[in-house]
Amino acid sequence: MDTLGIFVLISYLEISSAAGVHLRDLQQNLAANGSVVLSPLNTTDAFSVSINLSQSTVNNCPSLENAESMAQMELLTRLTAGCRYDRMVPPVVHNKDGEEVPMDIYARFYIYVMKNLDSSDLQFTVQGLLQLRYLDPRLAFSSYLPNRRQPIMGESELKKMLWVPHIFLTNEQASTVLGTSAKDELTSIYPNGTVLTSTRLQATLYCWMNFQKFPFDEQKCKTTLESWMYNTTLVQLHWETDNPVSFDKQLQLTEYNLIGSLYNESIRVSNESYMSHGSLEGNYSIISFTVLLTREVGYYVIDYFLPSIMIVTISWVSFWLQADQTPARTTLGCTTLLSFITLSLSQENNLMKVSYVTMSEVWFLVCTIFIFGSLVEFAFVNTIWRRNNDLQLKKRTTKYIVKSTFVPHMKKHRRHGYKRTDSTMSTMSTTSMDKTCGSNNTVITIETPIIIGGSLSREDSAISFDEQDETSTSESSDSSKVKPAQTFATMTPKEVSLWIDRKMRFVFPLSFIVFNALFWTLVYCL
Repeated sequence: MDTLGIFVLISYLEISSAAGVHLRDLQQNLAANGSVVLSPLNTTDAFSVSINLSQSTVNNCPSLENAESMAQMELLTRLTAGCRYDRMVPPVVHNKDGEEVPMDIYARFYIYVMKNLDSSDLQFTVQGLLQLRYLDPRLAFSSYLPNRRQPIMGESELKKMLWVPHIFLTNEQASTVLGTSAKDELTSIYPNGTVLTSTRLQATLYCWMNFQKFPFDEQKCKTTLESWMYNTTLVQLHWETDNPVSFDKQLQLTEYNLIGSLYNESIRVSNESYMSHGSLEGNYSIISFTVLLTREVGYYVIDYFLPSIMIVTISWVSFWLQADQTPARTTLGCTTLLSFITLSLSQENNLMKVSYVTMSEVWFLVCTIFIFGSLVEFAFVNTIWRRNNDLQLKKRTTKYIVKSTFVPHMKKHRRHGYKRTDSTMSTMSTTSMDKTCGSNNTVITIETPIIIGGSLSREDSAISFDEQDETSTSESSDSSKVKPAQTFATMTPKEVSLWIDRKMRFVFPLSFIVFNALFWTLVYCL
């Protein structure tokens, strides 16, 4: 009689006793089967029920003495019988001294494919084979089959009959076990009780990327495996000694170059402040591996950096156009600026919005400044070109030209007057001119007052133009001996505009070359 029949029988006995039904007939009916014997204690309705279970089902486990003649499924069924094996309880492992120690689980991960390394979503997809190896002494069959070296192998049906560790991916967004008609799961049980589970899975994992040097960045995508239910007192995770993480030789990435991988073992603490395992508190074993990736910059150099350098260079063509060619220079500056902004936006759309400044944004900002600077330079020289006054310069040097351009020099007018004497000031009296017409000379007679000793007397004096010119020449020579005259250079607004454009033809390219030297040094040296 099976266990279900025993429970039915006990339930029936309880109902019959409550209803006052005598159990003698039931005893006679069941005595013939030899499995249940009912004997009354006395003449009352109280009975002592003794249940003798058959030896083949409960008292003794299924025999494994003739294991060599058993089929693999029969052998596995007897190994995992309820009297020997409880799939809800992890195996107990003892050391050489007989002390109970945590069970060690060794992992190995073989990666077939890595794809969809999306910078905008901070995710990547991986397909690989995850192997877990641990020792379960309850499944050892070497003592029953000493000559067998082959393991017992099965798929998902065998895995359902065994206790298997619950390992999960902490940075998992989604995962699934691959397979067409059935899930690709393989479980092997070796004669000494070693269990090896192999699962081919696909997982979409989060990768916390750093884009400060984008697109010259190097990313470290970490994958963490952790025990879910059992803490370190029962289960400890380890990487295999040989090739814990390996990659397929034909693995290729489109945007990144695979450098290598790192693997690590650690412990996570789960408590009230950091509830990584819900209400379960304790130390949980963790194993992780990190994939080292570097971005391929060929695409960005050809499609972004070289075109942007060409656009900035084209904006300098306006320096070879005259300042009065407003339509041509305005169209050229605006077109290059809009073209560069469109080119930059097409690249930035592939990047996740981050709070810090990236290297591509630095490049975009500086190139925009150069293009916008050429527009500002045109507006400045065009304003100078339309000026009416010439510039008075001390010397034709950059210092004085720039100073006079930004701060126009105002003309200084000299004021002429008469000198004062100590006692009196000369005043102009009536002037009479006598014109004498001759064949060759014209004489103008001017009457001027002469002050002598404070009294006024009038004398007639005749001064010719020739004598006056000689007098002014002698006076200017005398004054030059005392203080040298200050000389000025003059430049027209058109000359100043052309001079500024000629200087900018060298200033802008040299500045851009210096910026490129600093930029590429920071990219590859920091």
